[in-house]
This record gives sequence, structure tokens and C-alpha cells, in this order.
Amino acid sequence: MKKASRNFLSLFVSDGITRIIGFAATIYIARVLAVEGFGLINYGLAFISYALLFANPGLTIIGTREVARAPHDRRLIEATLGLRLVLGILMFAVFFVGSIVIPGDITTKRVIIVYALTLFPFAVLLEFVFQGREEMGYIGAGRIIQYGIYLVVLLLFLRRVTDLLVVPLAFVISYLGNAAFLTAVFISKYGSFKFRFSLPQWRMMLSASVPVGLAIIFNHATISLPPIVLGIFMTNYEVGVFSAGWKIVFVLLIIERVFYYVFFPILSRQHKEHPEQLAGSFNLLIRLLFGLTIPIAVGGLILAPGIIVGVFGRSFLEAAGVLRILLPFFVIAPVNTVFGYGLIAIGQEKQFFRIISMTALLSAIFIVLLGCRFGAQGAAAALFIGECVSFVLMSRELGKSVPLTILKHVPRPLIAGLAMAVVLFCLQQWHFIVLVIFGAAAYAILMFLLRGFSAQSIRNLYKAVAED
Repeated sequence: MKKASRNFLSLFVSDGITRIIGFAATIYIARVLAVEGFGLINYGLAFISYALLFANPGLTIIGTREVARAPHDRRLIEATLGLRLVLGILMFAVFFVGSIVIPGDITTKRVIIVYALTLFPFAVLLEFVFQGREEMGYIGAGRIIQYGIYLVVLLLFLRRVTDLLVVPLAFVISYLGNAAFLTAVFISKYGSFKFRFSLPQWRMMLSASVPVGLAIIFNHATISLPPIVLGIFMTNYEVGVFSAGWKIVFVLLIIERVFYYVFFPILSRQHKEHPEQLAGSFNLLIRLLFGLTIPIAVGGLILAPGIIVGVFGRSFLEAAGVLRILLPFFVIAPVNTVFGYGLIAIGQEKQFFRIISMTALLSAIFIVLLGCRFGAQGAAAALFIGECVSFVLMSRELGKSVPLTILKHVPRPLIAGLAMAVVLFCLQQWHFIVLVIFGAAAYAILMFLLRGFSAQSIRNLYKAVAED
């Protein structure tokens, strides 16, 4: 099996394992802390997500691209680590001072500050090096260690609502474990590990990474905004309801992460060496993603109440409405990610930044307006609206350079998914886990009968991920 094929498989398996572990941890937290405590934890987690974004303004993405081009350039790696460390220290200082100056509940402040300690192990996390060198197995192993530590600490020390600070502390310790593992692997394979503090090189790196970094900050800031808006203007209950629905979708977005990690270096290299192959690669990715996301979304619309109750408990039943709104978001988000990082791969960072900036602002406005008016479901609808606008703009921009046939790849998975939904609806009295397995099997059979994935498409996939 070729290297990229192994990368795809290893990252998909490892990310699947980590999502399952992380989801188990989420369920445990929700059941111990109940809706309001769960809401407070996600409120604090939203803040640290902002801190991590500002401490890494596109540096790892540009770093990945540059490492792929020059795998043995130690100066780039060392300078990236030095800059990330300085930015991490600055962001922690901002959060620490802010927690003292800004009035608020002391428990909330403590949760945010403990989460902010994550900035230090995050600064030395070497995933971008191993991604650029296409050694995804180490990334996967590090994440399994990280999530495994997180779950173990929670199970050992989180017993009651008063143990709430255990959650952010476990988060920090888990990042330390991942960073330590990747650092040890790097030293054993490539020698010494050090930071480089070079202002001229930092200026060059920031000039290349800031457009991408700002775009990612705007995008992720939008994703993290609903819990904050709901926490400020509504109640922790609304935050908990939204977070329960979002956590399900977050697990499903493993598809998005794996496709980005594996195919971004490949598309970047292909643009440089074989640009005539880009159209075939992009359209194949669109076909594969719709074939995976459409049936999951259609089945989820039918099974949403059973999934929410089965995972989080009956007190979270209202989150089924949030999940149903976010499932269409899940259909287009992975394809939109391919379009966005496709623009970066072909050197159109400024267009990527422009689109993300516009859609992030639009989404933020809708999140505030709809979240304050309709609560958790309104915030979920705002995310979907923003993603739809971004999808249209990204596809149009990428289509100027790469011919895309988007609608062509929708009918077959949609027909098979709707037929599967009819079966699930008739059998919905069964347990949701049984229905998920049954639905997946039914969809696979229907897609085979509709020739949704031919032998030729499998060969094309292999050619797309195999090394030359």
C-alpha cells in the first residue's frame, strides 16, 4: 500500500478512536455535571478555542506546506516553534489579566484560566511537522494518547458537580501528553529540539500566514460563538442544549478533518507538479464526501431524538431540534473545507481570506440575532445559513481555476439516503444503535444498486492518494 493510502487509513482510524474517546468523555461530563454545569464547561472551552486561534495565526498551515516542500529545513521548524511560544505567552497574559479586571463569576473565571494553560503545550505541538512530512501515524498516535489521558483523568477525579475544575485541568494535561510524545518522536528521528527567535524570519512567516490565519480565526470564532452568545444573553441551559447537538456533529466531522490532513499536502503538491489533474481530484473528493455525508444527515434527521436521549439522557431531549438543524450543515461543511483549503493549495490565500471574512461577519450577526430570539435552535440555524453562503462563494471562486461539477454528485446518494430514511422511519421503534447499523447496510446496498461507486471510482481514489 502506498504511503498516502496508509496515511489516510491510519489517520481515519486514529481520528475515529479519538472521537469515540472524546465523545465518551463528553457524555461522562454531561451526566456528572448536568445541563448547567455542562453549559459552563463549554462556555469556558469556547474562550480557550479563541486563545488557541490567536496564538497560531495560520502558522501551522503555512508550516505544513513549507515542510512538505523542504522536509529537512530545521530553521523553519525552529522559528515556527519560537514564534508560537511567544504568541502563547502573550495570549495567556491577556487572559490572565482579563480574568482579574473583568467582573464576573469566580468559578467561570477559574475555568477559563485553567483552560488557558493549554496555550503552553499547544505552542510546542509538532503536528504540522509530521503532517508536512506525511507521517500521519505519529499524529494519530499522539491524539490517541491525548484523548486517552483526558478520559482517564476525568474518570478518576470527576465525581460530582463540585469537581468541575477537573475538566479543564484534564484538558491541559492531555495536551501535555500529546506534545511530550511528538517531541520525543521528533528528537529520536531528527535530532535536537529547540526554539529559534529570529525577528526577520518571524516577519516573513507572519506575512505569509496572517491572511490564512485571520480567515481561520474568523471561521473558528464563528463556530465558537454560539455558546458564548447563549451564555451571555440566554442561560447555561441553552448552552448545554446547543452543545449536546453540536457534539454529535463534531464527532461526525471526523470526515472533514481526515480529508483535510491527508489531501491538503497532496493537492498542494499536485498544483505544483501536475495542475492538469486538479479538476479530477477535486470532483472525486466532492463525490466521495457527498456519498458519506448525505446518508448520515438523512438518517440523523429520523433518529435525532433517539440519538440524543441514548447518548446524553432524557433531560437533553430538546437538543434533538438543534441536531436536526445542524445535520444539513454537516453535509456541506466538509465539501466547503475542501474548497477553502483548495484555494490555499493553489496559492489563492487572499481570496480565501476575503470569503471567510465576509461570511464570518454575516454568521456572527445571525448568531446574535437568532440566538437571542430563538435560543439554541436559532444559533444552530445561524451556523447553517453562514455555511451555505460560504459554500456558494468558495465554489464559485475555486471554479474560476478548477472546473467543478458539484450538483452532478448529489442525486444518487440523495435517492439512496431517502430510501434508507423510509426504512428507518418504519422501524424507528428499534434501538437507535441497531437502526444506525441497519441503515448503513441498507444505504451501502442501495448505492451499489444505483452504481454510486463503481470499480473505476475506487481506482481513481487510489490514484489520487497514491504516490507517484
